[in-house]
Amino acid sequence: MPLTLDEADHRLLAVLQKDGKASLQELAEVAGLSQSPCWRRIKRMEEAGLIRGYVARLDPKGLGLNALAYVFVTLMDHHEDTIAAFGRLVETQVRIVECASITGSADFILKVAAKDPEDLESFLMKGILSSGLVRESQTHFILRQTKSRSPWPLI
Repeated sequence: MPLTLDEADHRLLAVLQKDGKASLQELAEVAGLSQSPCWRRIKRMEEAGLIRGYVARLDPKGLGLNALAYVFVTLMDHHEDTIAAFGRLVETQVRIVECASITGSADFILKVAAKDPEDLESFLMKGILSSGLVRESQTHFILRQTKSRSPWPLI
């Protein structure tokens, strides 16, 4: 059963999405609570899985990842073992930063990070297409990312 969230919870989540390192004092002030009830609310949301964790957002270019692409993948078939094998493959590949099952002509969309176009091509050929699981793929380079990792809307 999903948690029931009130306005104070929404304020806490809005701050945490922007700054996962915000102090308990800052969070309590924003939520209009004292620190103990604020901490309990955050703990409740963590335990319920609403807050999945805290991470540092890194700059891909600063890491030398100058080629980002969306790769639409169509599997060879839709047998349960093929889908499971593809899921395992995705989990083992660090260059795949996002994966979603989608509707339309493709089965999955992957967001892939690479050093350059040649590195991306090598990864696709050796890491994805050679698996025997993929019938077809279509790659779209990201020219410029204008919005990334935006806070989720609290509606």
